[in-house]
Amino acid sequence: MDSRLNNFVKAILDLCFYFGLVVIVTIPFFLKQAVNLAVYALGESTEYSAINDHYAYALVSIMIAGIAALLILYELRKMMKTVTDDDCFVDANVKSLYRMGTYAFIITAIKLLRCFVYFTPAAVVIAGVFLFAGLFSKVLARVFDKAVRYKQENDLTI
Repeated sequence: MDSRLNNFVKAILDLCFYFGLVVIVTIPFFLKQAVNLAVYALGESTEYSAINDHYAYALVSIMIAGIAALLILYELRKMMKTVTDDDCFVDANVKSLYRMGTYAFIITAIKLLRCFVYFTPAAVVIAGVFLFAGLFSKVLARVFDKAVRYKQENDLTI
């Protein structure tokens, strides 16, 4: 059962990572059309029309946030490998958790900066989610670091 769950989670992470990679690569080519389609379907009064007004900023901020999200997925995939190898408490996972926290803070900053360019409630919610995810990741990294130290001490004792 455990290995099926691990394989399922790994498959989802892989799917999200590769799908996200395709999306990030194609954003410069399709964002304008997607925004215009949304404005046409939902009307000029939506936040999508603000994207057209600040297109360059929107494009760059979406790409940077997307790359940070991909880096989080990359770190999760690396951590998942240690789970499937039954060796979770290693320094590499501590470093991955610290990096994921940093990437989450980058997304938070980009979303909050976007509120000064053009405001949407969704940007505030996303910033809040990634702020807490970043904090949680940094705290979890410290917990993992302690566990790694205890494991190393225990391994030396045996």
